Amino acid sequence: MQKVGQVSRWPNSLDKRNKGWRVLYYTYQGLKTMSMLPDDLWNRIMEIGIGTKSLNYKDICRLSTTCRRLRRLADDNSVWSPLLLSGFPTSRMDLHLISIAPNSDSTLNRKVKSLYKTRYEKEREQKRLAHRRVVLRIESEKAELLRPIQERELQSSLEKEKLKEAIAELRNLWKARY
Repeated sequence: MQKVGQVSRWPNSLDKRNKGWRVLYYTYQGLKTMSMLPDDLWNRIMEIGIGTKSLNYKDICRLSTTCRRLRRLADDNSVWSPLLLSGFPTSRMDLHLISIAPNSDSTLNRKVKSLYKTRYEKEREQKRLAHRRVVLRIESEKAELLRPIQERELQSSLEKEKLKEAIAELRNLWKARY
């Protein structure tokens, strides 16, 4: 309940007795302040983050989901080119070909980002296939090692059956003799 004359910035459901209210309040204030930053400063923040490897592609994707403005800024060529070169060093020629292509700026940005996505998915698939080959090789080695053991177990069970038959025959002979 609010007292008369008391002004609150929070909805009635968020009470100050809640221990997290301060965190929420300061997070809200921080986000509000961050939204006032100019685009050039946001671009510089992302470039420095990528350059120092403090931000990776996941961070940029998460940042782009926060609002339309950051999505537009995160789709910029200056963001994805360093990510592409650091993640996939063989992409220098692709970037050169894209940069000399006579396309609009937005198409160019989408090309670099889509090129990164394509390379990433290709690399992920290669890693998955390599892992699958390792698993299959290990399973094959395991089967090769188990085969002699299984043969010996089968041979052992056959010997046990022969032994039981021999014991039964000896008992019958013993009973017939005495």
